[in-house]
Amino acid sequence: MSARAALIVAAVAGAASTAACSGSFEDPAIVLDLRQLAIVATPPEQVVDLDITNLPDTPEEFEALGLVDVEVCALVADPAESRRLSWRMTACGRTDSDRCDDPDRPARPFGQGALLDPEEADDAQIACATLPADEALLLIIGDAIQNDPLLGFGQIDIQVHVEVWPQEWPDGATEPVELRDEAVHGSKRLRFAARLPAERVANTNPTLTRIDADLGDGDAPEPLPLGRCNDLATPRTVSPGDRLHLDPIEPDGAREDYVVPTFDGGSRMFTETLRYQWLATAGSWSPANTGGTRDASGALPPLDTEWIAPDVDEVTDVSLWVIQRDERLGQRWVLSCVRVEP
Repeated sequence: MSARAALIVAAVAGAASTAACSGSFEDPAIVLDLRQLAIVATPPEQVVDLDITNLPDTPEEFEALGLVDVEVCALVADPAESRRLSWRMTACGRTDSDRCDDPDRPARPFGQGALLDPEEADDAQIACATLPADEALLLIIGDAIQNDPLLGFGQIDIQVHVEVWPQEWPDGATEPVELRDEAVHGSKRLRFAARLPAERVANTNPTLTRIDADLGDGDAPEPLPLGRCNDLATPRTVSPGDRLHLDPIEPDGAREDYVVPTFDGGSRMFTETLRYQWLATAGSWSPANTGGTRDASGALPPLDTEWIAPDVDEVTDVSLWVIQRDERLGQRWVLSCVRVEP
């Protein structure tokens, strides 16, 4: 049995044992099987030059909106299996299910494809597609406005529904069997706003300079090497049970100032807060989510966390993911790998 397979078996067994003893579920911060981890849209928001509640009727008015294409990319993990995956993206107005499954509302499939095994492939496997800025997108925006309680006041969101499912290749087959019943689903909101007030500027995805790592042994923190386990020649090395302290370092200006309209015709200025979600294929986090809004005293919560290395019997590489999010639909992800040596 490979180190990767042994680690997954141990992680599943440990999670099952914990659940049996405590009645709890598997730790959502530990990725054991097929999962969508994050979906990034570029740009995450568009500020248009006309009132989105008064949509254009002519090609000239449509051009004046200034809409641009949106690239949507989904980060997928599948650590327990060695297999290919299929994916599809569809845009529509927001739904309660977060899926584009309402036959009475407009929807647009705009991307599909296949991925090699995300952990084993030589190159990073990211599902990406471009949503065109055309009349079909405008139809979806109009539908979203009609189904919005505020009729698009200030801004309107649509959604991208991302489906990912495994492929099975029987011996001698020239085409895969698509296991659609095993699909995992994700949803990403895209925001469109009128230029109200006039100084309103569209959001951009957050940024990150590096992640500092130390073991709390007095040594100075060092930047965590970034990349997949397949990509890193020298990942950070720890021992079982080590507590690896991780601290995200943001560049100047990472937290954008932004202005939004108010119902009385005025505006308010805010500064973004950033949140971090920490994921791994093994071990545990303390805590698994950091950052966020200010507390009652006005202080920002800490950003750092600790990853506790798992007990292993052989050298094992563990994948880590850090998902950075702002409160205006912006996202960014970084990947790393930590080698656990008994």
